[in-house]
Amino acid sequence: MLRRIRSMIILAATLVVLGLLTAAHSPEQRPELFAPGIISTQTDESSGSFSPDGKVFYFVERANYTTTPPMSIICVSRVKNGNWTEPEVVSFSGIYLDSSPRVAPDGKRLFFASRRPAPPATRPGRWKIFVVDITANGWGQPHALPSPVASDGNDTNPTTAADGMLYFASDRGAAPGYFHIYRSQLKGGEYQAPEKLGPEINGGEADIAPYVTPDGNMLLFASYNRPDIVRAAGADYPRTDLYVSFLRDGTWAKAQHLEHGINTFAAETNPLVSPDGKSLYFTSERSIFNIPQPKRLTTKEWDDAYSSLENGLGNIFRISIEAVKELDRR
Repeated sequence: MLRRIRSMIILAATLVVLGLLTAAHSPEQRPELFAPGIISTQTDESSGSFSPDGKVFYFVERANYTTTPPMSIICVSRVKNGNWTEPEVVSFSGIYLDSSPRVAPDGKRLFFASRRPAPPATRPGRWKIFVVDITANGWGQPHALPSPVASDGNDTNPTTAADGMLYFASDRGAAPGYFHIYRSQLKGGEYQAPEKLGPEINGGEADIAPYVTPDGNMLLFASYNRPDIVRAAGADYPRTDLYVSFLRDGTWAKAQHLEHGINTFAAETNPLVSPDGKSLYFTSERSIFNIPQPKRLTTKEWDDAYSSLENGLGNIFRISIEAVKELDRR
């Protein structure tokens, strides 16, 4: 009898341990809004980049009104007394279409994309990559990256590793709007001829918004219309989902679709890892609106949803980086 009881106790303890181990490797986590009401609001926010100390956050506000692409400006918010301040437009933005701010890992420069006047060798009205110095006294003068980074096409979504390697999206050599991800080495202070990444990364109709970690070992990006994207229940309207690839033996592994509710039938894009490496941030246009609805919407439910933060315009979300890193263990 005692032997049977002891065996049952051992079995129960084993099951508990196994359950804990399973839970540790399968975290139940979901994205949450970042700074709701301050950075994530009822208006349209996207992109994002932190200063190295995590106390300054740059992002984009968009207005979908009379221009195509929509008017967009770069804003900044700072941590003050433990809270994020009301955003302000940075001094070099607010006139032209500006987007995709990315602070270099050393915090000394900010890269961004703009449709402001660019080098004369490129076509006017195209997205080009600019860089501006961050100094103790404020901002330097933005200047466009020259050829060979600049092309006759659209060049956007810059991001850099600590060694200076530049990743960006471009539709060079393709129909306008069909972007793919390129990289360019920094040698002697000059960027070299860009290299288009292979099918492990560029596997969608369009691949955009790359983010590379400072160590250069993880690449996050958005991709349009791959077979595994999340689709809405109504009309087929594919949008961008987020993917990750890990550098293994000097080669980028096949990109994997992110899980844990990061991707939805809405557009997800502009991934970013926090400076402490603990959180993934990204842009999402998620809302409750889908076709068909699980139940009939009342007028009040419609009004409440449409005036809420998650009304289908862009917001910035965050989730533990473990939701991404667990894919590297598969």
